[in-house]
Amino acid sequence: MSSSLNGFDADELLALARLAIERNDIESALAKLKQALAVEKPLAEAQSMAARVYAQLGLFERAKALFTAYIAQQPDALVERFQLGMAHFDLGEIDAALQLWDAVLKKDPVHPPALFYSALALAQRSKLSDAKSSLDKLLQSAAADNLYFGRGKDLLNAINSGQFAAPQ
Repeated sequence: MSSSLNGFDADELLALARLAIERNDIESALAKLKQALAVEKPLAEAQSMAARVYAQLGLFERAKALFTAYIAQQPDALVERFQLGMAHFDLGEIDAALQLWDAVLKKDPVHPPALFYSALALAQRSKLSDAKSSLDKLLQSAAADNLYFGRGKDLLNAINSGQFAAPQ
C-alpha cells in the first residue's frame, strides 16, 4: 500500500485525478497529481498522468521532465516516448523529437502519430522526400478512419501541391 497523503493513498489520488480529468476538471486533477508526486518514490503512473496534464496546459518543460522520469522506469513505454517527443516538438526542439519518434518507430514501424509528426517535422525542415516517405507508410498502414490517416493525406497533398510552407 502506498503512503498516506492528506488522508489518501497514492493510488486513491491517481483514481481521483483520473476521474477529475474525465470531468475536464484539470485544476482538481493537477492538485491531486501534485500530491501523488510529492513522495520520495512517486508511482510511475502519477508521473505519466501529470506529464499529460502539464502538456495539455502548455507547460512543456514540466511535461518533459515527468515523461523522462516515467520512461526511465518504463523504458518500453511507446506512448509516453511519443508524447515526450511531442513536448520537445512543441518547444521547437525538433531534433530531439525526431530521435524519440525514431525510437518509437523502431519498436512499432507503423505507429500513426509518430509517422505523422515525423513527417511534419521533416517537412518543416524542408526534407520533403523523407516526409513523403513517412506519409506514404502512414497512408498504407493506417485505417482510413484513423485521425492521422486524414491528417497525413492533407499534409501529403499540401506538400505535393507546393502549398506546404515550412516555418521560417
